[in-house]
Amino acid sequence: MASSVPAASAVPLLLLFSLAAVAGGNIILPACKTVSGRVDPTFCEEALGSVGAGVDAKSYKELAVVAADLLVANATSTKAKIDGLLASSGGKNIGGAALQALRSCQALYGGIVDSGRGSATAIRGGRFREAAAGLEKAAAAVRRCEDGFGKSGVSSPLTKEGDNASRLAGLAVALLAFVY
Repeated sequence: MASSVPAASAVPLLLLFSLAAVAGGNIILPACKTVSGRVDPTFCEEALGSVGAGVDAKSYKELAVVAADLLVANATSTKAKIDGLLASSGGKNIGGAALQALRSCQALYGGIVDSGRGSATAIRGGRFREAAAGLEKAAAAVRRCEDGFGKSGVSSPLTKEGDNASRLAGLAVALLAFVY
């Protein structure tokens, strides 16, 4: 009987320490659990935890900015990859349909960079619906890029990058759903 009293008093202490850990630190895990119905929680944790700003975030709004910034970094890198593919081949080693798809994706990823930057700025300014619209536009541009390769019957060299871009845009939108 005496042993049950200390065990019972330990439960509130554990709850207190758990709440203190969330309130005083990293909110990535609870945020990723919250949006897990819309976004893969492992992807969420890995993406947001990959940069200091994610680890230091204190709100879903700040995490949404991080996701939008990661989208911009992804799209910038993907556009550079496309630029490299086009420059290295000079268009000579790439078939007409693939060349056309790459050029289309080059323009689309330039737009994704702009949409991502605009969305991050809108989030910071509290314009959440505007931000969500920009992020959804970015995800649609990724789909159009991939569709261009599919229609040409050529496999896309950008599938992995596109998947990540779509997931980052979706993550930011999912987080925003809990902000406004």
